Amino acid sequence: MATQGFGNGWNPQFGMDPNANANARHPFGGVGLFGGHGAINLPGIAVGGGPVPGPNNQGPTWVLPQNGTTHPVPVFPNQPTRLPNPHPVVNADAPALNLVNSTGGVGCEPGYNYFFPHEHTKLHVIKSSVAPWRLSEGMSMHFGAFVVPVGTTLEELLAGFGATNSQPKKNKVTEVIQGGNGKWYRGVTFSGDKSADMKKTIGELGWDSTRTGRPQEKPVVWLWVTKD
Repeated sequence: MATQGFGNGWNPQFGMDPNANANARHPFGGVGLFGGHGAINLPGIAVGGGPVPGPNNQGPTWVLPQNGTTHPVPVFPNQPTRLPNPHPVVNADAPALNLVNSTGGVGCEPGYNYFFPHEHTKLHVIKSSVAPWRLSEGMSMHFGAFVVPVGTTLEELLAGFGATNSQPKKNKVTEVIQGGNGKWYRGVTFSGDKSADMKKTIGELGWDSTRTGRPQEKPVVWLWVTKD
């Protein structure tokens, strides 16, 4: 199962975060960084969203709107000038990457903040058309790394990673165990036609906040998701 790579974070007031440790206040005042390029947020100036706009570029690309300014409308009373939100990540392999709000739009509606669950786990989802345990030792594979709430059910997990085949038994998630030297072993498999299993949360399976991957701690969870 494939997942796309992602860039730096996005701050609606300052634009692209200059590094992984983004601050609430930008060190250069009115200058925002877009994909490594500086840009000054002035009315009447169109701003670019990075050197190569595309689905993996978190900085937006837009043109001068009719209202003659570079911030989106509507604007709440006394709301400071905001830069437009970044384009949503379009990835059929992981539709759960986007929050769909009550209007059908992506992300929280203006003025709303998201309340994150307290506990998460780390999941690495392997992209491979062949079962990882059947591959030759040392063969490289692509994967996507995700932080997922431990209260997520297996049914939600499968749907969130695009396993939505109309025949439930074809929607499967298999835990994959690292054996060292590029060797993988098959762990437990959960199938979408097992309704009792689908109601279980990933935390109940041991895929919880202890799976950090840090030294002297439990490894992250490796999964292989299929739908055909």
